[in-house]
Amino acid sequence: MTVYVISTYLQVFDEQRVLEYRKLAHPTVAAHGGRVVVRPAALQVLEGPPAEYVIVTEWADMSSAQAWYNSPEYQQARKLREGAAQVQVVITAAGP
Repeated sequence: MTVYVISTYLQVFDEQRVLEYRKLAHPTVAAHGGRVVVRPAALQVLEGPPAEYVIVTEWADMSSAQAWYNSPEYQQARKLREGAAQVQVVITAAGP
């Protein structure tokens, strides 16, 4: 079943470090069989706390998404983002 990893950037504190993170993180998605389907762009929050942007990646199944997230390559990139942004990352299955 197709799943999506949704990364919501609630607040960015250091845009340069986030850009460096993205340069390292995005290639890991394709390398692990995923696909970026929503790239950072302006968004309109209709309900809930404000957010700066979201990134959505698509995966064949839950185990593929989790394998990517836990991979050494992604975890190395993720360290660059620590302290640079407040981010919520969730995995959700596609609807019926």
